[in-house]
Amino acid sequence: MSKINFAVSRQESVFHNPFQNFERVTQSLEIRTDPLTGHQSVFNTGLEGKAQILFPDTDYTYMAQRAEETVGTCFLCPADWRKNTPAYPEEFLPTGILEHGQAALFPNLFPVAAYHSVIRLGDRHFRKLDELPPDLLADGFTVALEFVRKSVEFDPTMRFPTLNINYMLPAGASLMHPHMQILNSPTPSSHHQMLLEKSRQYKKQNNASYWADLVNAEKSIDQRYIGRTGKAHWITAFAPTGYNEIQAVWPSLQNFLQFSQSDIADLAEGLSHILKTWHTMKLSSFNFACFCAPLTDPVTEDSDFCCFMRIVNRQNVIPHHRTDDYFFQKLLKNELIVNPPEKLALWMKKDFPEK
Repeated sequence: MSKINFAVSRQESVFHNPFQNFERVTQSLEIRTDPLTGHQSVFNTGLEGKAQILFPDTDYTYMAQRAEETVGTCFLCPADWRKNTPAYPEEFLPTGILEHGQAALFPNLFPVAAYHSVIRLGDRHFRKLDELPPDLLADGFTVALEFVRKSVEFDPTMRFPTLNINYMLPAGASLMHPHMQILNSPTPSSHHQMLLEKSRQYKKQNNASYWADLVNAEKSIDQRYIGRTGKAHWITAFAPTGYNEIQAVWPSLQNFLQFSQSDIADLAEGLSHILKTWHTMKLSSFNFACFCAPLTDPVTEDSDFCCFMRIVNRQNVIPHHRTDDYFFQKLLKNELIVNPPEKLALWMKKDFPEK
């Protein structure tokens, strides 16, 4: 029997609606609590099927116009882009930058961690979500994980890497040109720290790994489980931390140093499918963050922790877009569910590259 508790509580809101001749109406609210963190997400059933109220469809004409306007000032675009990018000191990285296939890694000009790199993804300045193929993503992941290996070899105190992306301006990107970011730090971020602590608590209380239990529970329920690419299990989040959250879980991989080239290819294939499906939903902007257990000793206390990725949509690219992050998310630390995770899983399962 699963130890995972997918807790749901319900409330009702009653008011007189001016758009229905001031008739008395009742709207049902579903409050979901994340089994590990306690994070709350709220689904107002009145919003189902009305995603465009909060997330209008992407304006692709405007998106292309913005790309054309910004290509001239994009330092990643010129053929001589290497002249415009910083380089690491020779004692750390003799080549200054790392390259693999279409991807290139170099220091962030304004780092937020001791080792903070930007990863340029190819020459094209503008790509919609259906134009991020597995091979391009795999090149980016390959160079990112090589950087993690080199940084921890150079400085073993760098124990807490995260792999991240801001895709398009509403997601916080300062450039439209596709790029990722990899951080490595001697201390974990606030959310990373919480995941590690909650995971330890679950192990102590249940003598089991939360992540293995989560995958098994979601597979048995089969309402939010999307599928598997290699060692990666793809799930729609029960209590999402962002719009349309998808999670990838690797129960058998503790940290990034354990990824093989095959694991990277499987990650890229699964993510590319997620992004293509979002494109069919007329979505255009997203963030992801991927976490892992500490890289160096002591690791025994986190032996149950595994590599874990959150992927969320952000507001679509439209003129004068509104933010999707307001007091409810920013300060109350809750999230609004617009598409029920169970419905989102059905969209994602179609043509999923299961293997």
